[in-house]
Amino acid sequence: MRVLRAAIRLFIKAGGSGFTTRGVAKEAGLSLGAVQYFFRTRDQLMAAMLEQFLSDYRSAYDRLAEQLPFNGEARLMGALEYLVADAWRPDARRFFFNLCALSCHNAFVARLFNEVYAHHRRRIAGFIGAARPNLTEQQCYDFALEVAALLEGLMVYTAPGAESVKSREHLTALVKDSVLRLITGSESR
Repeated sequence: MRVLRAAIRLFIKAGGSGFTTRGVAKEAGLSLGAVQYFFRTRDQLMAAMLEQFLSDYRSAYDRLAEQLPFNGEARLMGALEYLVADAWRPDARRFFFNLCALSCHNAFVARLFNEVYAHHRRRIAGFIGAARPNLTEQQCYDFALEVAALLEGLMVYTAPGAESVKSREHLTALVKDSVLRLITGSESR
């Protein structure tokens, strides 16, 4: 856990080009050999670090599920609030931008990146399906792609000093309204 937390911190600070096993060892206060004992390659360390980072999201979703009512639309709105708040966090923004950038140059990371976003899309599709049970599975999945793209794209506008977004609350309201219009407009088709 100590190594993986150090790996996450280093990846956020240094990005893909600065993410080395030696750097993670230094960040964790361990010897290179100690880190390599558990993670023989940078790719193994990267995969484990990403899994650790995502386990934090799974825990957050589990906590969210416990707190929200069973109403599907309320759960979707709660998930959107969480995702907008997360896009607002500088560390989350840096992590995902770094992951995206590295996936453009590293086939192994590209595969991991695609797996992460496929899971993210399925999770959102589940929330949409619960909010609008009349939608087909494919419609939920298609809408989830649009919602995920909306949320990921918003990270550009949540950087410190960004002037296009008044507040996180305003952004959350815009996203919720957009998603409701998207999935409700499908009902009239």
